[in-house]
Amino acid sequence: MRSQLHVVRPCLIAALVLAACPAGAVELPNVGGEPVSLDVVNTAAATYHFDNRNDDSRYPSRYLDDNYGEILDRLDAQINWWRLQLGTRLNASFYVARPSATSIDLQQKVLNDEVSFSLEDARRELHTRYRTTVYPAKLWLTYTYPGVEATVGDFYAQLGRGLVFSVRKMDELAIDTTLRGGRLVLDKDFGALRLEATAIAGQMNPLRVDDASGRRLHGDGSPLFFGFPGAADLVTNETTLDAVGNPRTRAVVEAARPNYLEDTVVGGRLEAGAKGVELAANGALLLRKSYTEEFNRCLSEGGADPQAAPRLCGGQFPEFNVVSAPPARQHNTIRTFSGSVSIPSIAQRGDLYVEVAGQQLRGGHLDRDNVPTKDMSGYAVYVAANGRSGPLAVSLEGKHYRRFFPLSANIDVSVLSNPGFNAPEFEGVAYNQPPTAEPVYVEPIGAPNVCVTGGRGRADYRFNRGAAIYAWLGHYVSFSEHQANPECNTDEAYRTDTWDAAAGTEIDFDGRRSHVRAWAGVRQSDEADSGDVFYSEGYVRYDVVKHLTGAFSLQVQGNSRRRYRPENFESSWLEGDNYLALQWSPHLAVIFGYEYTSVPGCGPGKDREFCHFFNGGLQWKSGSRRTTLDQVVDTVNLFVGQRRGGLRCVSGVCRSFPQFEGARLELVSRF
Repeated sequence: MRSQLHVVRPCLIAALVLAACPAGAVELPNVGGEPVSLDVVNTAAATYHFDNRNDDSRYPSRYLDDNYGEILDRLDAQINWWRLQLGTRLNASFYVARPSATSIDLQQKVLNDEVSFSLEDARRELHTRYRTTVYPAKLWLTYTYPGVEATVGDFYAQLGRGLVFSVRKMDELAIDTTLRGGRLVLDKDFGALRLEATAIAGQMNPLRVDDASGRRLHGDGSPLFFGFPGAADLVTNETTLDAVGNPRTRAVVEAARPNYLEDTVVGGRLEAGAKGVELAANGALLLRKSYTEEFNRCLSEGGADPQAAPRLCGGQFPEFNVVSAPPARQHNTIRTFSGSVSIPSIAQRGDLYVEVAGQQLRGGHLDRDNVPTKDMSGYAVYVAANGRSGPLAVSLEGKHYRRFFPLSANIDVSVLSNPGFNAPEFEGVAYNQPPTAEPVYVEPIGAPNVCVTGGRGRADYRFNRGAAIYAWLGHYVSFSEHQANPECNTDEAYRTDTWDAAAGTEIDFDGRRSHVRAWAGVRQSDEADSGDVFYSEGYVRYDVVKHLTGAFSLQVQGNSRRRYRPENFESSWLEGDNYLALQWSPHLAVIFGYEYTSVPGCGPGKDREFCHFFNGGLQWKSGSRRTTLDQVVDTVNLFVGQRRGGLRCVSGVCRSFPQFEGARLELVSRF
């Protein structure tokens, strides 16, 4: 068998050549009388995972995420010449001593019934995890000229405030989705009238490897994604009895199948501005690839073996389990459009933004009887206003959404369907981001924005340049938080009422070299029909920096929360993250962290006890690019210890991260 090195060798050579030529980046000659510049940023990280204490006998995924190493590398290169910019990103993932479905320890646990899954379940779990992968993740060419910008390749895009379409990089959640295709932006001033038009088209390009879990995403194949990883056949063992009753083991091969069917998007925006008013129209058409009809036909012709038929047909015509999927994943054609009005300055004391959107879900998936999922339509209204008068500033946000769904990617995220090929870690990949009108860190329960009415008002009062206080109050009525309600039934049985309030302060002192940012808040959600508590939370968040002397300062940052959700646990629990850092600006930071949670089951045998997580870290920044060493060692991050798992959210987009225990060294080089 040939080594996998022959596949990745050309990419590695290209990466080494680019990463080793800082002098060339400075001395590139002019071409056609125009200067040429080359920017290269390489981020390399080596991590070793110890036992993260999240074992659960029911799930192989929790037993197979310990005691392995990984090397991740991301090489970004960008060449600028004349009006052109050519860029690429090469992603690489390598794994050392990766978990095995045939380890002696796991086999012993299976034999002793210490776990409730089999070795074949473990093989399926590892089929799309910890795979050596090197691929050109992003590639683009951009032409710019006054009034014109044209891009071919990968790009980020947002239409309006994210109701219609929005894809961008979210480092906090390890999400980086682009549209690979073409974008054209034209703008022109006609005296007092300004017009701008944007057209986009292409296929969606999410990252293919999830760094947190090592899970790999496999597409169905498209000419736009050359060099991307492909799925492989899954080989498992099956035990049968021969003619005389003796057990016999035979290999069963399941044909490779994708867990992502490439989504296609066509959209645009037209904006006109005159006399302090801006009007815009946005539209996006999402077209999904589907094999439902072919899959059903294959099943009907599959013969007498009802167990083998779905496996064989799924290999030929990949079909995801859509029975419990959200409506956006059950329709092949989704039209989303909006109109907006923006007044950026009202008497130089405020501004106003209003956007009204519509959504049409068409081309429903077929069930096993070839009956399509019924069409659905919804709408959304979003309003944001700000006002200022002297030291007082007031902001208001409001939303009214009815049957307005997130444009979730066409990824097999079910943990039950297609084991061995699914990718549940990519649940959070979506192509729009409706404003939540809530604090960015709120963790939504269920899908509250599908059917919701509410808003938040915030008031800031500044005493002087160094001192301010603020407070906010929000109220939201949702009919899709307590239980799934795609039809947006507004009966009291579906309704939850939520109040969210907080108050805080911002104080700068020591010549603005020290500051205090601290606030406390509460959140209470009640079930309307019974009056019972659905969810409640009280919290304190803070960020305090105290200048010591010269370039040295001390920073304390973190949060502490008391949470209660009776649907899951009988009593409330505490959790928090707290970090202390000694900083030598701009070069060095020494960090100590303590995280904790008392949620039942936070560790093996931990039902009502605290789980504690301790860690330490160092961060070095060169602060300049004068020498080769400064460029090679631009930033170094070292993390050693433990990190609490859980849900992390940014403006309504969330993903669950596993607990971590180990060491991670990251080096960023900039040339």
